[in-house]
Amino acid sequence: MKHFLILAFTLALFTSCKKEIQCTDGMIRWGGEPAADGLGWYFVSADLGNKPVKLKNLPENYLLDSLKVTTCVQPLTEKYQCFCATPLDMYKVLKISRR
Repeated sequence: MKHFLILAFTLALFTSCKKEIQCTDGMIRWGGEPAADGLGWYFVSADLGNKPVKLKNLPENYLLDSLKVTTCVQPLTEKYQCFCATPLDMYKVLKISRR
């Protein structure tokens, strides 16, 4: 019984640490030059709360304002520091395609 509890605890620990992957439709936007207090390129999606988020490894061929995309992303622990009310959440792009 003791071994079962240790195994169950270990399994719960590892599964709870896994970062959740989310696939969603949204739009790539240009928020102005970061050197001039803008946001640069960011992503907006209803599934992510309609707030701007930064995509860490967004491919260059997707840097078009108002581009509609479908993407699978994974949240990162780091935040994008900007001159905004709160730092933006950052996500890693796992898969992206135009809609």
